[in-house]
Amino acid sequence: MSAPTSSPTGLALVLLLVGSLVAMAASIGALVAGEQRLLLVASVGFFVQVLGWRRHSGRSGGAR
Repeated sequence: MSAPTSSPTGLALVLLLVGSLVAMAASIGALVAGEQRLLLVASVGFFVQVLGWRRHSGRSGGAR
């Protein structure tokens, strides 16, 4: 039997949720409004998600 996978908690979860919401909202806004500057905001959201996954990985014993 394999060990259960842990879910992100605390700051890692906040970073993942905020990053996801910012990335999705900015991506949709860029498509609808045609504003390429919103793609920069979306990339910041994706970067925040990466920070959240790295924090979760480091706390759960994964390699950085």
